[in-house]
Amino acid sequence: MKKVIAWVLAMVLALSMTIVFAEGNTPAEETEAFFARLENIEWSFSSGAGAWSTDMRILPDGSFSGEYHDSEMGETGEEYPEGTVYCCSFTGKLSLVEQVNENTWKIRVDELKTDESQAKELIEDGLRYVYTEPYGISAGDEMLLYQPGTPVDGFTEEMKMWAHLMEIEPEPSELPAWFLSSEKYDSGFVGEAAPVGMMLPNPWQDLTAEQLQEKSGFSFAVPEEAEKVIYRWLEDGKMAEIQFSIGKDDFCARIQPAALAEGEAMPDISGMYFAWENEREINVGGFTGIFGQAKTGSEDWVERCLWYDADNGNMCSLSVGTTNPDGLDLEAMAAQIFLNAAR
Repeated sequence: MKKVIAWVLAMVLALSMTIVFAEGNTPAEETEAFFARLENIEWSFSSGAGAWSTDMRILPDGSFSGEYHDSEMGETGEEYPEGTVYCCSFTGKLSLVEQVNENTWKIRVDELKTDESQAKELIEDGLRYVYTEPYGISAGDEMLLYQPGTPVDGFTEEMKMWAHLMEIEPEPSELPAWFLSSEKYDSGFVGEAAPVGMMLPNPWQDLTAEQLQEKSGFSFAVPEEAEKVIYRWLEDGKMAEIQFSIGKDDFCARIQPAALAEGEAMPDISGMYFAWENEREINVGGFTGIFGQAKTGSEDWVERCLWYDADNGNMCSLSVGTTNPDGLDLEAMAAQIFLNAAR
């Protein structure tokens, strides 16, 4: 039951992970916008047996703190008959390097410090405490963050082991929780959401087109050739979304009420964070916006249109994941889809 609850909580947070990046943000602002979504997650790297673990928490600014302990009850002496515990408290700082694909982000460990106020060795109540470095994380390492729902068919056996997938029957084909992995140190931190009372975002709701229009006031002109169309609503952000496929390309259109002052930077509601290339100004339905293109960590591409409908006070976005961006006219498709997307 505990694993089921943890999976549900993790999926709730994953579905609500709408990362907002404003045009012109500084790297610090972008980092905070990203890591704020991980604030209510507890991270643990362990074998599951309980003898040792590295546990940590991540704050919105990318800073983190944690503890490491490894109990060796067989390491005894005359003054410490109860055994030895290797341990430490640590703090550090993470930064977001890039979004690799729709499920994965590269994270860098910029800083890592142990608590220097701790004695190197201490004997207390028959136990010897040896203060050491944390296990599984190190300054300078670049780690990969996978969100719940990520397919695990490309994972190594070690990654599956640290994600504790082999403990679940039948073994899942997708990650049930967050996973922060380091190939360099052969480690993997499983991230489980805090209790529901601590979680702020609400989950997406899958609706029919009619239900979405009734709830949000928004409607979309879905292309005739679209397949696998999904209509969704995020109550917390008052955001409407449709997802669909055309051939091998996957599209996502979003719209959200916004009151922007003249000259104010547009928030990026697409939930896509890439180092955008080939950016240019576009015009969708008479409104000025921006277009960007980026290569993912695989052979795929992502494209994104973002604009502000000043007449109706709505932020709009259309994004696509594709293996062949040639021939795609995302700007024209955006105008078609959002033709009727107004209150």
